[in-house]
Amino acid sequence: MAMRSKKTSGIKRYTDAEELEKQKLVKELLTLINKHDTSKLDNLVLNNRKKLRAIVNDKTACLTPLLHTAVRIQEPAIISLLVNELKADINITDQDGATALHVAAKVISNDRSVFRDLDSPYHQMISLLIQLGAKKDAKDLSGSTPLHYAASLGNERAVNELISKSADMEATDVRMVTPLLLAAQRGDGNIMATLLNQGANAFAVNDSGDNILHLVCSQSCGEAVQYVVEFLEKNAADQLSYMLNMANRKGDTPFLLAVAHVGCPVLQLLMEKGANPEITNYDGAGSFHYAVQEYDPQVIGLLKDAGVDINSKTITGETPLYLAIRLHNTNLTEALLKAGVNVDCENAEGETPLMVAARHGYNYMTHLLLEHKPNIDKMNSKCQNVVYIAVEGNDRHEVEFLLKEDEFHRLLKCADLDGNRPIHKAAEIGNLDIFSVIVSVSAGEGQMACLGAPNMKGQTPVHIAAKFGHLNLLKKWCADHLALFELEDNMGNTPAHLAAKRGHTDILEWISHAANPRIMQKRNYLGRTPLTFAATKDQLPCLKVLLRIKGCNVNNRDKMQMTPLFVACLKGHTKTVQELLRNKADPTIRVAEDHEVYPGWNALNAAVQNKQLECVRLLLESDHGFDLLKNKTGRGSCAMTPFRQMIRVLPEAAQLVLDKHTTKSELPHTHQDYFTVFIFDPLEDSWALIKSSTNSNKNLPRVTRLLKRIEITTGMDRNSKNNKMEHPLRMMVKFQREELLQHELVIASLTWKRIDRMALNLLNIFVYLLFLACFTAFMLLTKPTYSILAGTNRTVEDVCLAMMNTGQKAYVLSIDAVKYGTIVLAILNLVKEMVQCFANLANYFSFENVFELAVYSLAIATTVDTNGCMRRTGLREAWQWQTGTAGVVFAWINLLMFFQRTTPIGIYLGIFGLILTNLANLAVVFSPFLVAFSLAFHLLLGNQIRFNDMRNAFSSTVSMFSGEVGLADAMFNRYEPGGSPEKLVYYDTLSYLFFLTFVAFMSIALMNMLTGIAVGDVEAKKSQANLETVQQLTSTQGKRMELNEVVDKLREKIGALRVAFFTLSEAVTVLSRDAGSAEKEEQSSDYDSDSDK
Repeated sequence: MAMRSKKTSGIKRYTDAEELEKQKLVKELLTLINKHDTSKLDNLVLNNRKKLRAIVNDKTACLTPLLHTAVRIQEPAIISLLVNELKADINITDQDGATALHVAAKVISNDRSVFRDLDSPYHQMISLLIQLGAKKDAKDLSGSTPLHYAASLGNERAVNELISKSADMEATDVRMVTPLLLAAQRGDGNIMATLLNQGANAFAVNDSGDNILHLVCSQSCGEAVQYVVEFLEKNAADQLSYMLNMANRKGDTPFLLAVAHVGCPVLQLLMEKGANPEITNYDGAGSFHYAVQEYDPQVIGLLKDAGVDINSKTITGETPLYLAIRLHNTNLTEALLKAGVNVDCENAEGETPLMVAARHGYNYMTHLLLEHKPNIDKMNSKCQNVVYIAVEGNDRHEVEFLLKEDEFHRLLKCADLDGNRPIHKAAEIGNLDIFSVIVSVSAGEGQMACLGAPNMKGQTPVHIAAKFGHLNLLKKWCADHLALFELEDNMGNTPAHLAAKRGHTDILEWISHAANPRIMQKRNYLGRTPLTFAATKDQLPCLKVLLRIKGCNVNNRDKMQMTPLFVACLKGHTKTVQELLRNKADPTIRVAEDHEVYPGWNALNAAVQNKQLECVRLLLESDHGFDLLKNKTGRGSCAMTPFRQMIRVLPEAAQLVLDKHTTKSELPHTHQDYFTVFIFDPLEDSWALIKSSTNSNKNLPRVTRLLKRIEITTGMDRNSKNNKMEHPLRMMVKFQREELLQHELVIASLTWKRIDRMALNLLNIFVYLLFLACFTAFMLLTKPTYSILAGTNRTVEDVCLAMMNTGQKAYVLSIDAVKYGTIVLAILNLVKEMVQCFANLANYFSFENVFELAVYSLAIATTVDTNGCMRRTGLREAWQWQTGTAGVVFAWINLLMFFQRTTPIGIYLGIFGLILTNLANLAVVFSPFLVAFSLAFHLLLGNQIRFNDMRNAFSSTVSMFSGEVGLADAMFNRYEPGGSPEKLVYYDTLSYLFFLTFVAFMSIALMNMLTGIAVGDVEAKKSQANLETVQQLTSTQGKRMELNEVVDKLREKIGALRVAFFTLSEAVTVLSRDAGSAEKEEQSSDYDSDSDK
């Protein structure tokens, strides 16, 4: 049978059958307890005593403990049975942490007849539980004891019983509340009397700072307050005054709380006993503020007679009158007004009671306040008057009530800090009735003057109504005054501009039909039309309405030459861009050259820079797609085209461009006529770029134009320097755009260039192979220095002189041709590398370039003769032979990298390089294994030559790691007859153990793992190697371009000097000619003056 474990309080495991039986017993036990059937319960206990004892304290069997259920039904016999017979835990707790005694204190009835019957089971319940061992001061999760429960529920019998059993009357819960404070909070005088008479602490304070008087004064029970005051006066008269004026954490005193809950007699008693009615809480609220909450005219009079300030203010500056108005208590407001409250007081925001009543639309209270002649010209901190606030409250009756009085009419012309009048606020709210009332009252001023009144921004009520989309106001009051729609604010915006900006299509349609359509084409001071605003905010419905208007200029340019399409692309509003392109918007229009952020940009530049891929897609698919890519912005090294910008910022868009310039046949791939058309324009910049416009020089003097020509041709013009832009392929490598480098258009371009320059590539390969052949032949034909010096104690110089005297040579055949050929070819290659370094110094020093420099430098150092003797004999210095050995090895390795850069087989070399890289990284990680076994073999087998020092030991261990363990040589040579001491094994057991461990760990497990990891995932490595091959080809192409740039610069300098010479001679001729004509004019003027004389 499958086992299932359940965690209980006893950590006991049950099988499924035992679990079902347990649940059955619990259910039967609960049924008998609830039926009060003690006889059947005894039989059940008798037959299942052991099982019931195991589950009676199991909280998982029943959410409510069985003992709590028995207490709740008030059966002492069942409680005794559970505790005595079944060993139920008398202090077991439920989910809230309550014990059975808590339950008893909560459910026992407070029946007086039962209380008098001392033999009643209800009276014996608490006594029985305590007798059975219940903790009388046990606390639940909230820290409440049974006495807390009894006091909070008004269970007087339970309180008396618990006190008689010495329950702790000063126990506190988590809020520091004692049973006495709980009784005070309920206003239960009987329980308070019981606790106080039994010695409970009358000075206890909870965590809110409330004492017994705070809590009892918060209840509407005057008798309880009187009892507590009398008790304190009798038992602690010296502390009564302190208790009455004690502030809790909010600053409230018992008197302040009593003002809002009890009547005048109790308040009079408290003042007689020392309560100070003028104290305020921490918010500044005083007795009158609390009296407002529960209106009692007698309390108002009592406080006034006691000298309490009726105009006292809270920290927000509000008097009791403000609170009465906010509570909409008209009787209290009248009482306060009759008591002489100040009607012109101001709160912290500068508002008067009249303004508060007007804001809430309390007409009757407004009428009451106006009867006391308040100052209606007062303004709040925003310079808003009572009429403005009434309009803001959006109550038509309140506005009409105020404007019935002529003295309020002048307030319509008053403006707030923003220059807005009440009519501006009415236009913002859109309440036609309020707006009509204001316009009607302002008829004397003139409707045009009223509707055309500007605020601080120059916006009229018509502007504001259009801004917030209130068409009903415009139809009602502007249909006969269409000139209002031509009014401009401080930025030159008309109502149509603001409606388009907020997307109010209905207003735009109505204005276009009701007013002159040319209004919809008006430009603000920045040159922007409503169409530009709609495109900026992506208000597509408004955009469609504006485009349908006859004469709409979809290509309107603002003062910075920005069009609606440019702004929409800048924001990434795809649907707006699509709609504008559908309506013949021109995306090739360029922003002004002097713009600080977007100099010379078109719509495509904007979309790319803000990474709006969908907008880029729409622009490329338009009729202007190819023209957009020709835009050139910036100068010098900062020059940029959209395609280069895509490579830098948005490679996904560059992918779209490459796809657009790759056309595939619709035939199947396997068809013999299948073809693909590649257009290499984006990668070559072969098109004529649209450059920044320059000012014409026609109006300049001829000599100035000639000097300008000299600057341009000689390269002295700042704008003509460094006009070479970074090649797209180099940018792809620089920013690691793998997807772009692997695109078939890029691969085709590199392949085509490789074919196009096949002759140059073959020449380059031939030159390097010739260098390699010469260098290799030189090293093979030359005798090694160590072989000539072997068996002698002479130096290289002595041997060289001896060989020269005897006519001996250090080479087999004549090596002059290969030696000088190696020198010449190495020098030519070094010159080539220097030219590349000069062309691009910042990016030149890569691993490959440094490796090539090392190869050529080592070749020259090896083949150059250090003296005449060396030249005649061909003998090499000892260090030259070492440099030659290293150089020829590096040269052959460089041949592989050369093939990787120039031939299609580079992908395999790339895979090999990646495998070596992975293997080297893993070998470094597991190198401690090699060091550990090297130390072990050196320490155990140090007498053997292969392990006699750490260098030999490490080399031997690495060799063993590759598979050549050499166990026979190390361990079994000692058994040969006449074995020398170098073959002995002194600690054979430990040595065997280490050898076997090495074979298992290193030669088998670790080597196989390293091999699997190194060559694993061949497809991924192939893809990565392909990418690196493309990068190598791109880098090679870049080097060729650098060489071309150097040649072009030299050619330009030579040609510039020639042009400058002829241009300068022409300038001298012009100057001499101008000087001659000036002399003739001077002679002619002298002749005329002589004639006049």
